[in-house]
Amino acid sequence: ASTPSFSPKQWYQRRVRGSLSNAIVADETSRYPLKGRLLGHQLNCYHTSLPSSFTLLTNVLRLVKLSGQARYVNLDINQISDWLVQWKCDVSEQREVFRLLHEAFTALGNGEKAIKALVHLLKLYGENEGVEAKADAHVCVISHIAQPNIFIMDHLLDLHPIKALDGQLVHELLQIFVSGDLSDYLEFYAANSDFVEHLSVSHEQNQRKLRLLTLASISETEQDIEFSKLADKLNLQMEEIEPFIIEAIGSGLVKGKINEPEGRLTVSTSIHRSFGKTQWGEIKDRLELWQKNLLVVRESLSKGHAFALPIGS
Repeated sequence: ASTPSFSPKQWYQRRVRGSLSNAIVADETSRYPLKGRLLGHQLNCYHTSLPSSFTLLTNVLRLVKLSGQARYVNLDINQISDWLVQWKCDVSEQREVFRLLHEAFTALGNGEKAIKALVHLLKLYGENEGVEAKADAHVCVISHIAQPNIFIMDHLLDLHPIKALDGQLVHELLQIFVSGDLSDYLEFYAANSDFVEHLSVSHEQNQRKLRLLTLASISETEQDIEFSKLADKLNLQMEEIEPFIIEAIGSGLVKGKINEPEGRLTVSTSIHRSFGKTQWGEIKDRLELWQKNLLVVRESLSKGHAFALPIGS
């Protein structure tokens, strides 16, 4: 990375900080709380504007990865991103940090932040470099699928390392979770059960998430959904439908009411699994309607008249 010139004092601090943090991480004893406190105090107390903090940060992340503890540091991805810009880190250094962040959050058991760090990493690969990060891309796809509360994945398809997986089973599986339904997954599983069974996410977990995503897709186009249709589409028994709908509403994928006497779900809102031209068109139409309504209100107020909003307001 290109860095500004240093005064003798800054140069000395840079060498000392780097050497000390390297020595702490290289220490083979398992005194992780003590080592974490020493590195944490260094990172928190020294001026993070100095590029020498890069070495210190990477050593902090390595220690968190080894120990699974982060008591003395706040691993804020946005703050760390700002530091990397401030330190004028090159692309390889940025990749190193986000890969370490992913590993550190994984060690801490924070799956969602680990995934966020991994997506940051994959964004650092250009169109002709995606093949270099295919292993990271594979991990990213499976991590998204395995995370129980992550349902929207269409943004991954635009990442160059993900594109480099095209033609592989993991890419086909991702496309099912982006826009397919339960029947698509079951067909995929029937043809590739060995592949699925060797992933870090189980067939049962995949079915659960695909059932929820299938319901979200149905809810985008239908307001009243018969229980019998859900039982057929979701491969569930009738007595399993109500508990499943309660789970789906709790997940935030859909909002609605169960009409038990009539055996149907009335949907008020649902998420869009992908956001493309159709969804942008819907937003455009809604904004144009709001604009027309405001013009009617302004004109009526200026004339001192009562007003009525257009239909669809």
